[in-house]
Amino acid sequence: MGIKRIFQRTFSKDKKVLILGLDKSGKSTLVSFLEKGTFIEHTPTMGKAFSTIDVHGIRIDLVDMGGQKDFRSLWLGEVSAAQCVIFMLDANDLKRFDEAKKELWKLSAVLKNKPLIILANKYDLEIKATIHDIIEFFDLMKLPSFEVLPISCKTGYGIVDAFSKIYYKLTGLKLTKKITPKALTIFDRGGIPLTTNEGQYCDGDILKGGLYAAITSFIRESFHSELSQLRLEGNVIIVKKSRHLMGSLIIDEVSDLDLNEAETSLKELLEHLENMCPEVSQSKLIDPEKIDFLVKQYSSNIFD
Repeated sequence: MGIKRIFQRTFSKDKKVLILGLDKSGKSTLVSFLEKGTFIEHTPTMGKAFSTIDVHGIRIDLVDMGGQKDFRSLWLGEVSAAQCVIFMLDANDLKRFDEAKKELWKLSAVLKNKPLIILANKYDLEIKATIHDIIEFFDLMKLPSFEVLPISCKTGYGIVDAFSKIYYKLTGLKLTKKITPKALTIFDRGGIPLTTNEGQYCDGDILKGGLYAAITSFIRESFHSELSQLRLEGNVIIVKKSRHLMGSLIIDEVSDLDLNEAETSLKELLEHLENMCPEVSQSKLIDPEKIDFLVKQYSSNIFD
């Protein structure tokens, strides 16, 4: 066997990530969000389910283990072959923390030699355990290595940040989000802004005066047109639409960003909003606060 073939075998080896946690903690929802980029309802996993994603040429096998009591005996046998272990926790279901802790500590001897990532799911809800609460309740300081990361498998909050940590544990490489927006606005099909003019992904100054007026006017006149990019006042304005929504993303014209990547990110955001807000397709009143909240949650995945 030649040297080149040996290296191909070495560097093409799959990375196995094991996903554990009680039933209804969000394991299958996490996998589908990584695959589809949006929330999908799931029935409970029976036994285990396999999925594969390719990230920058590295194949990552995701093994979703059933969380019902009948399937938890399978967990230990899978841990030894995994390069990383995710333990999903419903951070809003405090009544099951004792049960979750018991199952996690059954694996403690094996986990001493594995990167452990605890994903505190359902962080889109108001009532939830804090990261400090989780560390303390689960006695995590007794483990040699762990990280607790807040996410929401429904809104998408924190999922890319969490996966970036997992990817680094597997490969030693960092994933970076390349888009730094100056402003992001979501409109309904009539051109009415649904997001606020303030917030994490909006520079208030950029949306003052003629630029914002020009974008709004263009949006109102262009829902049925093919849209892509505008250049105004040293900015690139990317405009995309979905079935019932439109969005504008403003970035600096001198940015070295791949504009196709920015267009794709804005399109994915719009599709996610369509999925999470069925009222937009039913001619019902759209709640701007809901849209604004969902935009901020999802945008954590695509923007710096």
